[in-house]
Amino acid sequence: MGLIYDDPALAALTLTRLAAEESEGPSAMTGRMHAILDDLVQRNGPGSLAELAIVLARARFAALDDLARATGADTAELLDMVEIEALEGLDFDDS
Repeated sequence: MGLIYDDPALAALTLTRLAAEESEGPSAMTGRMHAILDDLVQRNGPGSLAELAIVLARARFAALDDLARATGADTAELLDMVEIEALEGLDFDDS
């Protein structure tokens, strides 16, 4: 019997719970996330990370879509805003 986070959807939920705990203040949760991901790859191969990424992307879109419906905003506009925010956070300085 595998671990609960061998399933991509449950792995995504586990990481989301850790992120929620981490948002409450500085902690060692990031290390726990890395340990879960390392174990997931060791137990199920690198393809498991691709499955996890797909689950997380779908969940993030669903959350944005729910937010759009609740606020009357446009889902595409919210997605654009999130993308712009992510791009603004990138550091392209090679020095």
